[in-house]
Amino acid sequence: MKRIFGLLLVLLMVTPAFGTATYASNTVKATVTGSSTYFEGEEKSSNGFNIAGSNYFNLRDLARNFSGTPSQFDITWNQENKAIEIVTGRAYTPQGTEDSMYFSRSRAYAAALSTSKVMIDGVLQSIKAYNIEGSNYFQLRDLAGKIPFELEYDSQLNRLVMFSRTPDNAYRTQASGEAVDNAESSDFPRWKSTVSSYLVNNSDGSVSVVEAGKEVTIDTYNANYERTATQKIAYELPLFGGFYSGEQYNYIAYGQENREENDSKEVIRIVKYDKSFNRISSVSITGGQSYTVGPFDAGSGRMADSGDTLVFHTSRTRYTTEDKLNHQSQLTIIVNTSSMTVTNDLGRFQKNHVSHSFDQYVLFDGGEQVLVDHGDAYPRSVVLHKGTGTSYSEVDLFDIPGKTGANTTGVSIGGFEMSSSSYIAAMNSIDHSLVSEYTSYEMVGLETDQRDIILSVLPKSSLNSASVHTITLAKYVGTDRIASIPKLVRIADDQMMVLWQEFDKENHPGDVKYVFTDGSGKAAGDIQSIKYFTLSECNPVVSGGKVIWYTNSNGSRMFYTIPVKG
Repeated sequence: MKRIFGLLLVLLMVTPAFGTATYASNTVKATVTGSSTYFEGEEKSSNGFNIAGSNYFNLRDLARNFSGTPSQFDITWNQENKAIEIVTGRAYTPQGTEDSMYFSRSRAYAAALSTSKVMIDGVLQSIKAYNIEGSNYFQLRDLAGKIPFELEYDSQLNRLVMFSRTPDNAYRTQASGEAVDNAESSDFPRWKSTVSSYLVNNSDGSVSVVEAGKEVTIDTYNANYERTATQKIAYELPLFGGFYSGEQYNYIAYGQENREENDSKEVIRIVKYDKSFNRISSVSITGGQSYTVGPFDAGSGRMADSGDTLVFHTSRTRYTTEDKLNHQSQLTIIVNTSSMTVTNDLGRFQKNHVSHSFDQYVLFDGGEQVLVDHGDAYPRSVVLHKGTGTSYSEVDLFDIPGKTGANTTGVSIGGFEMSSSSYIAAMNSIDHSLVSEYTSYEMVGLETDQRDIILSVLPKSSLNSASVHTITLAKYVGTDRIASIPKLVRIADDQMMVLWQEFDKENHPGDVKYVFTDGSGKAAGDIQSIKYFTLSECNPVVSGGKVIWYTNSNGSRMFYTIPVKG
């Protein structure tokens, strides 16, 4: 794509309320443009013309499509100056139904010079304009830098692509391939799926986006968020199960189904790479070894390492049982990374058994694993296990009402971290008193799935459920807003950041909210708001004194950053 600020012109529709313009006698030919128009990466219908090789578009279309973005503007009539006024930063006010006029591609139109006056934020502008059939058309090069917004032209696809102004502390960049949408939503699934978007903080100040699509793609960006390298890794088995960047090595888990319940069939393979993604070795897990017919099913799957021990805490659908069902549960795989061998029992019921397990998290605290699961049956809670693989302590971080095995729970986990004093799980939760029954598909009696942002905090010094305390960071139940599943970012031993996205009830995104907390989960200051930022599946990382994440939306990739105050 190449920039075309000086080539594009914009059409401004003028209603009678804006006064009568005068026109010069000479005219030029205008034809309907053949270029398609894209706003924020999404194709939108717009009236457009070509005059002397340049494209012209309806300003009200532009205002309507940029409304709600950093480049939003309104159009009014300035009676004192008898001028059309553009007011930047204000949401667009439509004029009636604003039915689009029809213009034929098979005929030419007369475009006459116009002397209509235009103001931008109260300042008169000198802008050359044309009029076609009673409507004024103004040069985009005079508007783009003053509203402002960005334009690109894709000559191969004949597309005019318009982007709003990039917000402060955000950076629009390029992906090496299709930037598949990964933005957060106000919809809450009953269970999670494998995480496919990762961000890695590299040792040289760069960051790498690791995404699982048809293959694993690694795009690396410098400190200015310019893409400097791209790598592709083909799947070794048909299913992607997770990625982890350890202290010395990278790991990717692959899998395949085993519906035939073949004991010798490989169902999971964990591959070890160096930091340049050169393959080193792997370990395989068979169906008979793990009683698995469906690896990674209805869960997220995460890894952690300490020394030469790697833990892959994931999920599976198990072999058919006596009741002729394939039950789902967690699967915890402990690997010696020096020999790439499994060191724990992967049987039907592990020591830290959770059924069903719809989300999984894992950390190391010294030599012990700390595992968190979102269970709906045994137990029906957000549950923490701490141990070494042969024995675990079990603590319910958040009890979930309802009958055993009801897939709807009204709770979603968004992050799990530890401070020097506590284990902290970031979640959202409905008001469970509003639900009369939890079923596999619905929460009966709940009209709107609104959830408060909460933390469940367990002191390390007292590993029992009675010691858990719940902190409500933000209330949304009963309001006109919906909060996404929160993110939890560890900044230092005793400093965390909790982030979430607000939505209206029609799933339109609003502000990103964030708050710093101390090591016991207590808010350290007020909740902050950022307009025009978008959270995603990607978990943020800390790099260069900033919390960083990226979001793919409508084929565009954006990095977002929040400076960290110590």
